[in-house]
Amino acid sequence: MSATTTIIICGPSGSGKTSLAKAVQEALLPAMWLAFSVDSLFYSLPESVVERCNRKNDWSGVDGSAICSGALACLQALVKTGNRVIFDAVVTRGKSASQLLAASKDLNPFMVRLHCTWEEIQRRTVARGDRTLEEAEASFQKADDTLDCHLTINTTHLNAAEAAALVVENLKVWNPQSTV
Repeated sequence: MSATTTIIICGPSGSGKTSLAKAVQEALLPAMWLAFSVDSLFYSLPESVVERCNRKNDWSGVDGSAICSGALACLQALVKTGNRVIFDAVVTRGKSASQLLAASKDLNPFMVRLHCTWEEIQRRTVARGDRTLEEAEASFQKADDTLDCHLTINTTHLNAAEAAALVVENLKVWNPQSTV
């Protein structure tokens, strides 16, 4: 297994990032990995604000950019203090992709991109019931598919355990000295 301390999972909302992060944690036991994301900070906002953002797509008064920047700073701090971290984030074209790359360049992460069909994202979003289809669609339309990643997984027909097996298999042969 490679000696990496950072795995980054990116993809649109509903593509299975958080489920994959948790499944990879289990698959990599007994090694301890923290699952951390931008949502880790977002869900620390007052419940009424989270509810308004997710159910009404009303982000007034919420500085999403500051939350994202804070999550990336936390990622760096967690890894630099000796933790192994699986970080998941929606990465859109442009600024958020640049911020992620800048924040993670010294961490030499194993990068994983998830994608799936819009129909499956719709199904998952409705089943979850914690955000609007408009938010999911915006994430789907703006997802950065240009980031260089070590592994791309189509999760349309895979469950989290199957996708985690692919991550672990590829992580075993990955050379962290190589670039994407």
